Amino acid sequence: YTTWGPGGVGVFLALMYIGGCSGSTSGAIKIYRHQILYKLVRAHVKRLFSPNRVITLSYNGAPVPDDVPYSILAFLAVFVATIAVFTVALSFLELDILTAYSATVTAITNVGPGLGPIIGPSGTFQPLPDAAKWILTLAMLAGRLEVLALLVMFDRDFWRY
Repeated sequence: YTTWGPGGVGVFLALMYIGGCSGSTSGAIKIYRHQILYKLVRAHVKRLFSPNRVITLSYNGAPVPDDVPYSILAFLAVFVATIAVFTVALSFLELDILTAYSATVTAITNVGPGLGPIIGPSGTFQPLPDAAKWILTLAMLAGRLEVLALLVMFDRDFWRY
C-alpha cells in the first residue's frame, strides 16, 4: 500500500485510530467513543446556529449521561498525549518522525504494520534499537490496558486504599 502514494498512507494512518467495539482489547479508540464524539460535535454545531436550543445526546434511544462525553474527551486527551510522549521518546533514539509516530500508533492501537522506511509493510521491528523495543512494549501495555486504567496505577490514592 505504500506504492499508492501519500494519500493511501494517510488513509491507513487515519484508520489505525478506529478501534473495536466496547469490551474488546483493541487499544484504538472504541467505536462507541467515536459515535458519542460525532453526536457531541453535531450537537455543538447545531448550538452554534441556535444558541438557545437544548439538545440531549442519545445513544440507542437512551439519553447519554452528562459525564460520559467529558470522560470520552478526557480519554481522547490522554490518548493523544500518550502518543505524543511515546513518539518523542522514540525520536530521541534517532528514528525518523514517521517511523517513530507510526510505531507508537501501531503499538498503542494494536494495529498492523507501521509506516516508514524501517517498519513499513515490507519491514520489521527487528532493526529498531533495544530501547525502542522497550518503549514500544510499554506503549503496547498502555494500549491494551486502556490508557486511563494504566494511569490509575500512578495515583497515590490507588495504592493507599
